[in-house]
Amino acid sequence: MFSWILLIACKKQDDLVFRENSNVYFDFTDDVKSTRVDSFFYSFALFPEISIDTLLLPVRISGERVPYDRWFKATVVANGSTATAGLHYKALDTAYKIPADSGKAYLPLIIYGSDPLLLDTSVVIKLKISASSAFSNDFPSYDTAKITFSNRLEQPLWWVVWEGDLGVYSRVKHELFIRTSGTTELQLDNSDWQSTPKTLFYLRQFRAFMMDPIARTVDYKDKGYAIGQEPNGTYYFYNTGNLNKKYPLEYSAADGRYYFHDENGNRIVPQ
Repeated sequence: MFSWILLIACKKQDDLVFRENSNVYFDFTDDVKSTRVDSFFYSFALFPEISIDTLLLPVRISGERVPYDRWFKATVVANGSTATAGLHYKALDTAYKIPADSGKAYLPLIIYGSDPLLLDTSVVIKLKISASSAFSNDFPSYDTAKITFSNRLEQPLWWVVWEGDLGVYSRVKHELFIRTSGTTELQLDNSDWQSTPKTLFYLRQFRAFMMDPIARTVDYKDKGYAIGQEPNGTYYFYNTGNLNKKYPLEYSAADGRYYFHDENGNRIVPQ
C-alpha cells in the first residue's frame, strides 16, 4: 500500500526564492488551505488490513531540469526522532533519484505498525535533506519533514453527539466501528435531516455486527474479514491481510452471545 501525503499539520510561511544552484526540498502542501507545511500524522488503526505502509514524501527541485538522473540525500534527525530503525521504519537508502528531465520525485518512507508500543503512544521520525554532489541545501525552511504515527485512535468529536447509539468510548470499539459500519466518521450535528438517515444506517450496520459478530462477519468477507479460532477454542475477528491484529471474542453462557472486550478489559455491550 502506498500513501500519498496530502493532509499536513504544521505550516511553513517562507516563500522560496530562486537560487542559481540547484536545490531539493520537501514539497508538502495542505490542499484545503493551499499552504506549505512540514509535518503530518498517520495511524495504522485506520487501515486494519496492513501492518506496513510506504509513505511517498514529495520532493521538488529549484533550478533547471537536466537530461540525466540526479540523486539527493536524506538523513534521520536523531534529536527530533523517537522511532527506531528496523522496528518502526526501514532504514533510509543512501540516496534517492530525481529522474532525468523531472522537477520532482518521491522519497519512499517505509513504516511498520506491529510494535505493541504503537497501541499506546505515537513515535516520530524527523527527516532532513542534506547536500549532495548534485544538489545544494540552501532552503533550511523546507529541508525537514516530521512524521508522527501510531496504531491507535483518539476519541473524535462526533462520538459524543452519537453516544446514545454508540455507548461509552473505547479505542477497540472505535476500531470495530470503522471496520464494520462503512464509514470512518459521523456528522457533528444530528439536526441535519438530510444527513441523518445515512448516519443511522452506519449505526445500524455497526450494531447488527456487534449483536452477532460471528454470523455477520460473512457480510465483510469481500473486505478481507474473517473469524478465526485459537487452539484453545477462542474465536477472534481479524482481517486476512494483517494477522497481527486480532479481536478476541468471549462467549457468554448467560445469553448465548459472543462479546468483544475493550483495551481495559471491559465487555463491549451493543447499545
